[in-house]
Amino acid sequence: MKMPKMPKMPRTSFIALSLMASGLMFAQTTTPTAPAPGQHRPRGGNPDLAEQRFEQRLAQHLNLTAEQQNKVHLTRADARVQSQGMNEKMRTLHTSLNTAIKAGNESQIDSISQEIASVHQQQTAINAKTTAKIYSSLTADQKAKVGNRLEMLGGEGGFGRGPGSGPGPGGPGRRGRAPGAAPVPQQ
Repeated sequence: MKMPKMPKMPRTSFIALSLMASGLMFAQTTTPTAPAPGQHRPRGGNPDLAEQRFEQRLAQHLNLTAEQQNKVHLTRADARVQSQGMNEKMRTLHTSLNTAIKAGNESQIDSISQEIASVHQQQTAINAKTTAKIYSSLTADQKAKVGNRLEMLGGEGGFGRGPGSGPGPGGPGRRGRAPGAAPVPQQ
């Protein structure tokens, strides 16, 4: 089958048209949409941006002053520094635990379990101290708004993921485990 001949386009018109089309493609922006109810956002985003959003939501929800916002920021940054490397250590320990389980090495299982408990204790202490520092900077009205939901100040599962959870520095969380690793004991 023979294709019909198309009229020849001058080279400059073709280049101009190509540039306009590619410009339109790059000018398209996508607006992130909220996940459907019951679904979660994809993981692996920018931890600094996530931290900034957490702090903004907390500031808005509790109507924090500039001084309080600064205290929250510095306290949480300090917690991230303190817990640096703990998630990687926890992943390594869980991988070792899986190996010990498969080998049936009970003494290794006991030893690794104690190491996991020690790292978890350190993470819990950092998280609790961070929450206490932030809580102490709140007014009576803000404390009343927090009530018993202290996790909203940065603890696990609160407003956002605090220094004690998630894949970044902090606690074990579900995302802090290596794939196939044993669940982290919750206390």
